[in-house]
Amino acid sequence: MTGSSAFEAWVEEARAVTLEEAVAGRSSALKWRGGELVGPCPLCGGEDTFAINPRKRVFICRRGDAGGDALAMVQHLDGCDFVVACEILTGRPPPDRERGETDAARAERAAAQAARQAERAAAELAQEDESNAFRAKELARCRDLFRASVALPGTAAEAYLHRRGLVAPPGTWLRCAPKHPYWEHVADGRGGKAWRVIHEGPALLAPVIGLTGRFAGLHATWIDLARPSGKAEPVHPNTGEVLPAKKVRGSAKGGHIPLVRCERPTTLFLGEGIETVLSVWLALQACGDPRLEGAVFRSGYSLGNIGGRAAGSVPHPSDVTVDRLGRRRARRVPGPVPDLGAPSIPVPDTLTAAYLLGDSDSDRTLTENALKRGAARIRHQVPACRVGIPWAPEGEDFNDVLRRAAA
Repeated sequence: MTGSSAFEAWVEEARAVTLEEAVAGRSSALKWRGGELVGPCPLCGGEDTFAINPRKRVFICRRGDAGGDALAMVQHLDGCDFVVACEILTGRPPPDRERGETDAARAERAAAQAARQAERAAAELAQEDESNAFRAKELARCRDLFRASVALPGTAAEAYLHRRGLVAPPGTWLRCAPKHPYWEHVADGRGGKAWRVIHEGPALLAPVIGLTGRFAGLHATWIDLARPSGKAEPVHPNTGEVLPAKKVRGSAKGGHIPLVRCERPTTLFLGEGIETVLSVWLALQACGDPRLEGAVFRSGYSLGNIGGRAAGSVPHPSDVTVDRLGRRRARRVPGPVPDLGAPSIPVPDTLTAAYLLGDSDSDRTLTENALKRGAARIRHQVPACRVGIPWAPEGEDFNDVLRRAAA
């Protein structure tokens, strides 16, 4: 074999190393998600900015703007050239050539890499300190807003609930803010963006209880009793878009809104919206359902929060996307299997039964997958707990059912 062909064979040997083999020992934070290894870049950090696709034999680092095969990944992570990357992957120097990297050069590269990693670690620590300070200030703002609110009787918030056929449970933590600010990121007139109050009005407030069982955020529903729905319709000043009437502030991931509380509950009713959960509570009250004994009722305020992160994506059965070449593909959506390593709403270990309330007025696939993930999370926390998913009739949520029955 000539020197040239031996060198080419050596390069091909390096190219044959898989990305999974090349990254082994460099990171333990990568997790399988939807057929890819995803997580922080071993060099650049981040959260889920780094991904390896074994089927396509490519990696991407969005934070470091790098991508390619195993050789490109080693060059990115180790800060070396092509020949040195081949040495690292094959474990031997190039044939019939001078070693691509001297011992001194290798030590210099290792020192430079350690310096980059130390710089990144310091930057991440500073960013974490800044984030913690921001979260502490935001939590203090949420507490101040909640303390400034008033009890429900006689308020616009109570009138809003009555319009939906609802009443607040005894001992509720629901409150009303007579003039609650609606903050939005808008153009500042200088080519940038800034947070500004674009609407102010009455709002139904609810505390969000976080992963530690303590106050972690604030849920608000802005009210406009002049509208049929009773909810306000804030408009974005730049785009004219009608914005959601509901917002959550604070550290809300994995949190919940307690609506009916119990010291050692045996049954949990968990739904997306406050209105949905209160509708089921009132319906069970009206028929004297025995499951009310020892039951807690909670709002998860979003399907994503109830289901948590999915372990992978699945094709949507009907929605498609069309690429630039006109090719139609099923849209990928979060699947029904949860990533149990991600945060989720904690549930009491005293539960024997749980019901995840399925509204049928939105995308059924997304809703069903999220509730299946939520059910799996509850079973993971309390294996003996029976979990059911009751559904509202097609095209309706449970508040529609309650109001129709009362009409």
